[in-house]
This record gives sequence, structure tokens and C-alpha cells, in this order.
Amino acid sequence: MKIKLFINKKYLEPEIVICNNEKNKEVEEIFNTVSQAFNETLKCYKEGSIEIVSCDLIIRIYSEKQKVYAETKTEKYILHKRLYELEEQLDNRRFVRISNSEIVNIKKIKKLDTSLTGTICMYLSGEKITYVSRRYVSKIKKVLGI
Repeated sequence: MKIKLFINKKYLEPEIVICNNEKNKEVEEIFNTVSQAFNETLKCYKEGSIEIVSCDLIIRIYSEKQKVYAETKTEKYILHKRLYELEEQLDNRRFVRISNSEIVNIKKIKKLDTSLTGTICMYLSGEKITYVSRRYVSKIKKVLGI
């Protein structure tokens, strides 16, 4: 198997192409591995039904009143996992813990307000506002490179 890396400014996001003369077990395994790595999903519960939600759509995951919720731009779902389990499961290049009760999608952060002493106010997609707890401020700065 050959692996090549091409860097070109015409690509706005990474693109993976798998080339072979036939579809076989090796090609399918490579495709499935890459798909699973970049197309994470979560089982979310809403009104007695289960929905498979792409992690790309999730803005934040938080706990409130002994329950864990995942929030998208239009929906709010219940998750049947603890925050620490989700933190371990989710890709740490996409999701970051900002407090003991919240994890946010890094790609959904629109603006940061650092004018508050000791904390950061985060403006997220969907007109959502949240705050980074003091314990996590240095971690967030490191993850975001500020």
C-alpha cells in the first residue's frame, strides 16, 4: 500500500481518496476506518426515540439536573452517558471540556471574550453563550493557541 500526501492551496479542507484496481477487503477496511474516524456519531434520545446524530452538528454537550444533553442548532437531545465517558470517546481535536459540566465543539466557537477576569465567555453557533470555568481557562488557551 502506498500513502501520499499532497499539499495544495486549492483544497479548502482535507480530502482522502482511496485508489485501487478492485474493491476488496483491504479497501473496505481502509474506507470504514477513515469514515469512522471522521464521521463520528452519537446515539441521542428524544421523546422515546433514538436518533443517530453526527458529531459535526453538535454545538455543546452539558449536564443539567442529573441528565446529560447534546445540543445542536435546532434540537436538544438526552444522552445516556456521563460527561467523562463522552470526553474520552469524542475526538479531542474537535471537542474540548470547558467546565465540570460542559464540553463544546471547537468548530462551533464563533467568538471569545477574555475581558472578564479569570474566565472566558464563549459565543457559539446558534446564538449560544457559555463560560469557561477558571480551572479550564489555561487548557482552553492551549487548545485554541491563544
